[in-house]
Amino acid sequence: MTEEAEQNQQPETQKIQVHIPPDLDYLYRDVANVFVGRGDVVLELGNIHRSMPSNATISNRIVFSIATAYELHNRLGQALAEA
Repeated sequence: MTEEAEQNQQPETQKIQVHIPPDLDYLYRDVANVFVGRGDVVLELGNIHRSMPSNATISNRIVFSIATAYELHNRLGQALAEA
């Protein structure tokens, strides 16, 4: 393979550096809803009310592209299998 051809090839996954601040918040959620649309996946997270167990409040709504949702699905499945 020529040097020019090697430079034109892109890796399948791009490596990025991730910074996690030391004061990052951890949020406990015990309710999750998933909605899949044409171009995105919506994940809603919330909590069941302790004093009213038949009620829940959605606290976060996260939107993923389809590709990112598949990546999350694969990574979560792999991590759970390894646990």
